Amino acid sequence: MRVMLTVWPQRCHLFPAVPYAHALQTAGHEVVIACPPGAEDDITAAGLTAVVCGVPETTAQGWARPDLAPNVPEIDRLAAELGVSPADRDSWDVFYQFLLSAAKYHLPPEPSADNVALVEFALAWRPDLVLWDPWFPGGAVAARAAGAAHARVIMGPDYSGWATELFAARGPAAAGNPLADAVRPLAERYGVEVDEELLLGQWTVDPLPPEMRVSTTLTSLPVRWIPYNGGGVKPSWLYGPPERPRIALSLGLSTRTYHQGEWRTPKILEAVADLDVELVATLDANQLVGLPPIPDNVRVVDYVPLSQLLPTCSASINHGSSGTFWASVAANVPQIIADTDESQRLEFTEEGGSVIPERHILSPIAASYIVGRGAGFRLDHQKQSAEEVRALIVSTLEDPAYKAGADALHEEWLDRPSPSDIVPDLEKLTAQHRGIA
Repeated sequence: MRVMLTVWPQRCHLFPAVPYAHALQTAGHEVVIACPPGAEDDITAAGLTAVVCGVPETTAQGWARPDLAPNVPEIDRLAAELGVSPADRDSWDVFYQFLLSAAKYHLPPEPSADNVALVEFALAWRPDLVLWDPWFPGGAVAARAAGAAHARVIMGPDYSGWATELFAARGPAAAGNPLADAVRPLAERYGVEVDEELLLGQWTVDPLPPEMRVSTTLTSLPVRWIPYNGGGVKPSWLYGPPERPRIALSLGLSTRTYHQGEWRTPKILEAVADLDVELVATLDANQLVGLPPIPDNVRVVDYVPLSQLLPTCSASINHGSSGTFWASVAANVPQIIADTDESQRLEFTEEGGSVIPERHILSPIAASYIVGRGAGFRLDHQKQSAEEVRALIVSTLEDPAYKAGADALHEEWLDRPSPSDIVPDLEKLTAQHRGIA
């Protein structure tokens, strides 16, 4: 069968999709990854076929576009109307401020050239199955327009599914849902109805365990997250075992892409300076801005694939994002997840800008899961001293209970079906749903 994957064109969204493409391609299916410009080099480097939809000039719309600015009164009004509880307020703010804004970036009020190109490619190529990134819902419109079966591939907690459940509780799921409103101009151009299936897919491929899910009623096809970090030449210092305990510090692709400086790192560097360990910090020039002098036992590398680094480590310090989190689970190492007690709500400045909280949108869920399963610690750089952070690191390395907790998570990860294992399920579901509006 023909399979099209569509993703937000950034590595943090592309890389999780690559193992599904590989599994389907290895099973003999014809596979393409279609998205706006920005990911084609990484797609082809993975041995996959890229379809570039649009040209860079037509997609560089900018985050300053009026329809992308979060409407604070509207955020609060809808939260009150939907009965969002204080415990769920962070999930609501992540949905509205981050996921919705990201989805709308490629779904402007007038359908963009990149999304039109995506749908036109689907109409010409006629895929049997479209697997789409929830942060890039134009893929669902392309699937419906072309008569393909379609499913979401979850890459983190299902905030769009959770929000759609909230709206569905008071009537038709699309009614009043700002995500539905964002999709509607493109959908109407191609005569596609905006309904719950368009927003949620005909099914969902979900690598998260129940404890990490935010949606409560949606069924899913479970799968094992397979870490993919791209290729790279293995450095000689990774050939043999380390001379002393090695710790990986990885703070993700988004931080280095969108921010300058790294607010969690100074305290971590101070904490390890006097320990008999080697900290490998994957920090680029942007993240090194403003940092204190690097201790002698810290090796700074711009980039090394986590699949090469983590198997040599005794612990992983990270920001809780899915890529680093699951790579650490796969490598069977305890984790220290950086998180804070901040609200996920953006702070807006008088100049019209916004201040993003010093926590990742996934870190509360990842930290809670790791701590609850006895596989590591939560690190709050805003409240904990360097001495307290040092104690967390020492405990993680020396107390065998945390390695045992990591072992248990690793075994549960292995018990989940791999992307190759679910190919027969995808084939059957495609046969059931293809051509069904």
